[in-house]
Amino acid sequence: MGLNLHIYPSAIRFESRMLKATKSLANTGKFREIHLIGILEPGLAEHEQIDHIRSIWRVRLSKPWPIPKTRGLQRLLQWTAKIFTQYRREGVSVVHCHSLDDLPIGVLLKLGKRGVKLVYDAHELETEKNGLTGLNKKFAKIKERILIRFVDHTLVVSDSIADWYKHNYQDGPITVVRNMPCRNGSTLPDQARSVFRDQFGIHGGIVFLYQGALMRGRGIELLLNAFSKVKDNKHIVFMGYGSYEQEIKDFAAKYKNIHFHEAVKPDEVMRYTVGADVGICLIENTCLSYYYSLPNKLYEYTLAGIPVVVSQFPEMSKLIGEFENGWGTPVSEESLLSLVEKIDSPSIETKRRNSIKARERIGWDLEEKKLLAAYQGLF
Repeated sequence: MGLNLHIYPSAIRFESRMLKATKSLANTGKFREIHLIGILEPGLAEHEQIDHIRSIWRVRLSKPWPIPKTRGLQRLLQWTAKIFTQYRREGVSVVHCHSLDDLPIGVLLKLGKRGVKLVYDAHELETEKNGLTGLNKKFAKIKERILIRFVDHTLVVSDSIADWYKHNYQDGPITVVRNMPCRNGSTLPDQARSVFRDQFGIHGGIVFLYQGALMRGRGIELLLNAFSKVKDNKHIVFMGYGSYEQEIKDFAAKYKNIHFHEAVKPDEVMRYTVGADVGICLIENTCLSYYYSLPNKLYEYTLAGIPVVVSQFPEMSKLIGEFENGWGTPVSEESLLSLVEKIDSPSIETKRRNSIKARERIGWDLEEKKLLAAYQGLF
């Protein structure tokens, strides 16, 4: 086959699902080249070679015109035009769009050249995601309803989201490919379990870990307020990047049981995750996408052999109910504070043993089979 394009409007630094999927596809040997296409940000290379098949092109965008409230649209249109112009005459076999924002590019490339297949990989419930409201939400729904008719195969990350797409569109095959991490590095030496204790001088006590995007809707403020009130032997480490970074640093300067660690590369995450006693995946019900979510970090915690605290939402509750490796909580400061105060070493050890048992049933090596089967069905 020819080229396989994977498009996503980011700088492609920490996009673990995109990197895992392209590696799995590269290992099949069916594509001459696989290009990951994003947006150039300061300090990053415009062109980057990952391996002999995969490479990254971060599109350089010019400064938008000073027209109020159109900056984002201008950048998106410019990005779309540059990608289409670059690849309209190339031997593209499959365009793999990783969000609704880049789906128009995929449709244009499919319509512009015969034989091009289009995969829509919805990393979340795209028209019901956090922060999407008003006219923007209405436009997104119209856009998705029109463009999804051109899609050859849709990939989603949870059963609930798959049911939503089937109910609302009923167009084409849909496959659930959960965003599980690779098992590599899930069994690490015991000394790795002290990484946070050593770095932050934590002696005894229990270490809770929040890892991932530090943004609205992820329970950051609830966690900060709750851990500022618990006993000093209950520590929390925030590891990631985002808009709440400075606020977390301010709390960390004031409370000795609150700590901040900068984000690490996807292939290094597990080495740090095993250093916690309990992982936290507290999503707020700000949108339907979050309510139906099944975050990658939930599986990372489990592969690291640590129990988890999750929001009492359908997919996450189903997971800890199946594995018996965590605690569910209503998303409120009072409920969270009560749970954190109750969690002790004996209960952690019981849940931890269940997490270790569950490791055999999760991993990207299991999910990639469904991805590859979906690609096989394209031809």
